[in-house]
Amino acid sequence: MIRTRREAPKRRTLDDIFATPDELGLLNVAPPRSSAPSADQRLVASLRSIEAFVSQHEREPKQDAEDLNEATLAVQLASLRNDPAKIEGLAAWDTLSLLGSSAGDSEDTSQDQPATSSGAGQKGGSGETEAISPTPVQAYVSPDSVTSLDDIWDSDTLGLLSGGDESVESIFDLTHVPESSERDMPEEIAQRTHCDDFYRFEGLFDQVREELRESDAEAVPFQMESQIDEGDMFVLNGMLCIADQVGEESVGAGRKFNPRLRVVFDNGTESNLLLRSLARALYKDETGRRILRRDSTFDAMQGITHHDKRTGLIYILRSLSQDPTLRGIRNLYKIGYTEKELDQRIAGAERQQTYLEAPVQVVTSFECYNLDPRRFERLVHAMLHHQRVNVQLHSRDGSTYRPREWFDVELVTAREIVNRIVDGTIAQYRMDNTVGRLVKK
Repeated sequence: MIRTRREAPKRRTLDDIFATPDELGLLNVAPPRSSAPSADQRLVASLRSIEAFVSQHEREPKQDAEDLNEATLAVQLASLRNDPAKIEGLAAWDTLSLLGSSAGDSEDTSQDQPATSSGAGQKGGSGETEAISPTPVQAYVSPDSVTSLDDIWDSDTLGLLSGGDESVESIFDLTHVPESSERDMPEEIAQRTHCDDFYRFEGLFDQVREELRESDAEAVPFQMESQIDEGDMFVLNGMLCIADQVGEESVGAGRKFNPRLRVVFDNGTESNLLLRSLARALYKDETGRRILRRDSTFDAMQGITHHDKRTGLIYILRSLSQDPTLRGIRNLYKIGYTEKELDQRIAGAERQQTYLEAPVQVVTSFECYNLDPRRFERLVHAMLHHQRVNVQLHSRDGSTYRPREWFDVELVTAREIVNRIVDGTIAQYRMDNTVGRLVKK
């Protein structure tokens, strides 16, 4: 077997690495640049801002001023006056003598102080002095040691609290934030009040609860605010509610459609919520649900809203009686009205004189909303007075009777009478008894 001996790789030093040609320029790192102003620049900027205010208003800023910028300048001026080092360093820029005009400096203290310290400002021993701009070093200030506003201003190492000078950015300069007066705010805040016409919704809430118990309706999590429309029902904070009315105009800022709603709750109260406010409440509520009803989409296509109360069913029946007296009547129909299910209504027709004690066939039926059944029956009987069947029949119990709601009328005429009653135009027509048809008055 032939063995080869591999030598250990030589460890490279940093000098070796930097001596190797850097073809990709990975070692060319530019020194960081600081864009923050120096301490001297911030002091000068603060003094210039104060001088600009004094020149404009011909007075010094006040700390108790309502204007935040003026109060800030006043605090900065007091801070400068209380620091001898700053007064000395800013002497060359104090054109208005603001730093020597404080209330406590009534006496000229500049004569009591030497012009220079330890000859540090002397030039060549000739006695001439020059102002030396100080470079104050601001140490870290613990939050626990802050006892006044001056402590806060003095610890502003980054100059964030500086204001007034355009060259210095300040936290008080709001450049991209609109004023509150410019915002489009809603004219009113939604409030929960008593619902005066709650009687119009009480039956609907009871019906929806029954549909939920019988699984004829479904409560699903709320997902989209665009789903909110008139007649939509929800579960919010454990209560059923319905969007009774939706405004036409959007309210508040933003481009999204955000109208004000009339929301009625099943506890007898109502609120004028904004659409997006109701949506947020449903999103926030872990039990918030949207109620899906089986016939809601079909009703909407027919123009039926939650304001329309289903009052019953109009039906047209054909008799299947084998009675010789009735078999001779070609167009024998019954026009009636029921608030029950039609199958329940005609069950056991063979034992009821109302159905001629014989089986019946359902020809057609009409769902009715907001209809007065007594008014409907009066109109039918009035229009078909001359078409009413006038026969005497013998009952199975031996008695005799005359049917009152059976008519000898063509089916097309019976249908038209029902439609005219439902749409409210029946008053514009009359029966032509000669031909047995409806004609315009």
